Amino acid sequence: MEELNCKSVRHNLWDYAAHTSEASELGPAELTVAEYTAIDSHLDSCRDCDRCLADVSSLRTGFRHLPVQAVPPLVQTRLQVIASRERSRQLLRMNPGAWMRDKLASAMMAFNHFLRPYAVPATGGLLSSCLCFSMIAQTLQLRPYLFDDDMPIGVFTEMSIADVSPFSFSGKDVTVQVTVDASGNVANYENMPGTKPTPEEYEEICGLLLYSTFTPAMRAGQPVSSKRILTVQHMNYKIDSRGLGHRD
Repeated sequence: MEELNCKSVRHNLWDYAAHTSEASELGPAELTVAEYTAIDSHLDSCRDCDRCLADVSSLRTGFRHLPVQAVPPLVQTRLQVIASRERSRQLLRMNPGAWMRDKLASAMMAFNHFLRPYAVPATGGLLSSCLCFSMIAQTLQLRPYLFDDDMPIGVFTEMSIADVSPFSFSGKDVTVQVTVDASGNVANYENMPGTKPTPEEYEEICGLLLYSTFTPAMRAGQPVSSKRILTVQHMNYKIDSRGLGHRD
């Protein structure tokens, strides 16, 4: 301790008052027995320091009687939650199985929270795709190639006659251009230049074509409408041997 004077005594009055105060729990005393005895002797002979001790004691008493600030309910609840979580973590560290289950549950919850914003858009897009596909599915008809000795390597195949009409043609030979739609039905026919059949021959040609069965032309695996030049003879008809085919 420094040389005993008013300055050094007043510097240690807080610790001295802690020895004599009933509320010593405000702070531990840092004075030794010899220092306490020396300060006590100085206070007996110095009124100024004794008045300073009275001020310090009064100030300490005022501090002890200050109102206690109540903890807000929200802060209290948050502190309880933090304490409960810390207690749970301590218990989980002592049980590896429970720790693994807790980590797995946390991962599943995080994954669920990650996917939740995308659930409604993804579901709407999937339903819209299914609805659109169901609307156009009936138009997506693929017809396989049904030829005996031919390998389907071309992109386009001409239409052909599947079955000839039982009616015969008694007129002279004529050449007509026949239009067959995607369903295999005759949509239209017209005479080639230089051919002038009679009205009776027109009727016979019409009956011969309408009662015949055609296989429509195929483009990329899909039946399409096409035109083909046919030579109608007096007993039947055949596709023109020159191979003059026309496609729409």
